[in-house]
Amino acid sequence: MAAPALIALIARPRYWLILLREPVILAFLALATWLLLSLSWTSSEDDPSGLAKRPIYVFMMFAACAIMALKNQRNLLRALRCAAMLASMAALVGLVTFLTGPEQDRMIGTGALSNPLLSSHVFGFFCTYWVAVWLTDRDCSSWFSIIFTIPLLAAVLATGSRTPLMAMALTSFWMIALTGRRAFYLVAAVITVVIATIVLMPEILLQRGLSFRPQLWIDAIRQASDHLWIGHGYGSEFGFDIAELGLTLTDPHNVQLAVLLELGIVGLALWLLMYLLALLRCFSQKRHASLQLASALAVYGLAAGLTEGSNFLSRPNENWFLIWIPLSLIAGISISLRQEAPRSRNLTKDQLNELLKTARIIEDDGYGVKVAELANGSYLKLFRRKRMISTALWSPKSRRFADNAEQLQSLGVAAPLIDCFVRVPAAKLDGIIYRPLPGDTLRNRWRNLENEEREEDIRQFGAFLGQLHQSGVYFRSIHLGNVLMQPNGRLALIDLADMTIAQHALSFWKRRRNLTHMLRYSEDCHWLTVQHISALISGYAEQCGQPAARKLEQRLRTIKYHAS
Repeated sequence: MAAPALIALIARPRYWLILLREPVILAFLALATWLLLSLSWTSSEDDPSGLAKRPIYVFMMFAACAIMALKNQRNLLRALRCAAMLASMAALVGLVTFLTGPEQDRMIGTGALSNPLLSSHVFGFFCTYWVAVWLTDRDCSSWFSIIFTIPLLAAVLATGSRTPLMAMALTSFWMIALTGRRAFYLVAAVITVVIATIVLMPEILLQRGLSFRPQLWIDAIRQASDHLWIGHGYGSEFGFDIAELGLTLTDPHNVQLAVLLELGIVGLALWLLMYLLALLRCFSQKRHASLQLASALAVYGLAAGLTEGSNFLSRPNENWFLIWIPLSLIAGISISLRQEAPRSRNLTKDQLNELLKTARIIEDDGYGVKVAELANGSYLKLFRRKRMISTALWSPKSRRFADNAEQLQSLGVAAPLIDCFVRVPAAKLDGIIYRPLPGDTLRNRWRNLENEEREEDIRQFGAFLGQLHQSGVYFRSIHLGNVLMQPNGRLALIDLADMTIAQHALSFWKRRRNLTHMLRYSEDCHWLTVQHISALISGYAEQCGQPAARKLEQRLRTIKYHAS
């Protein structure tokens, strides 16, 4: 991968500019610079030029993933999926060899997989991949991902290594923050499996105890304190005495401690900054399934590094599955999304006022303009941060609006097209300029329709609402003033900032809550719970089935009873 990436960087210098705008890559380059500086005081006997090549290998991995993602992100993810399928088949071959060959306590692996720990890292990586696919990919059948997970999980258990199991358990907790309810099922399954294993086969988890990890870590911290700030230098070798074994080990069995030993607190801070930037990017863009998937692999590697590993910057080997492959995927996908995102414009207060002079004000409040139609026919929507501490600090509503519009379009739901983002720092404003969809709101339209025409519209709206709920769209601001009937007869959504889109159909609780929001207006409530309730339920049943439609009808009749 390195040679084609280098050729691409030489042939297309603009790729350098794109790469050097990505915070994760900048953090890595800062770490690599400090690492190269440490060669001036390292005690390593290795050739310094050989050690200096290794950051270049990693940078080329970042460049290769970024260039592939820029060209075709979907093909990059398909390549990863093909690799995961092959890994599952390799795990199956390894299991058969282990079970039919000479009796061994632990599965070693076949081919390049020369020891149980190496095998557990690789199989655990791909097992995490398939679990993340099950959580994040709408287009992949649940059974498809489960089938490929089983041999990988069995292979991890056969290696006897507890590190990947611990790492996958911690990753499942991270996925709760990204994917919500479905990840709770995974966490429940992990807890159940751990309890069952302790009861039925306690020797798997408990027989080897803590494998002298606390002693190793204490000795590593003691040695790190000798050169706490700058470290002993990249490539330095260490020995850790284990009195109980009468042995001296060279591996602290903790990647972060290895970084501290060789690069000191400065290097460890840069290392953690790289991960922090990567995971914050994933969390801020958690609507994108590709970043959810890549972040699961990164968290798996980070967690696995807590109890295994020391060679944090090596030539390509199994450690890359824990560190550099996940981080390169995050950086590549992040760069691809940045390039696809609408451009941004920073405005002063005077420039904003000049823009609004020729605009038609659509909506305002006590704080000022909220929506305006500009002279060129596009719409400007402004969001104000009204509190000092707000989620808008790291996830502006304008970004949420744009992300939601993009996701709705990918689900086949019509939504506004985004032209650019707008920021007015002096006024604590962020906004978005978009091309409005043609059509009229359902509320305005239904006021001018006869009962029979409105009946058909409401049946269509019921099917549309069912489509949203089945697609995981929880639109908190849904009401008949935020749904458009377009000239082509399709329904569309507007005012998209207050929305979440899950990877699974909405729970009944969220559907009920959505109805409560929708029926706050008496006119809407009369149409949907009294006059045309049968048409609404009929349309909803087309998308969600009769059981869900009956529950909806019960809720509507309850709302009608309380309203009356």
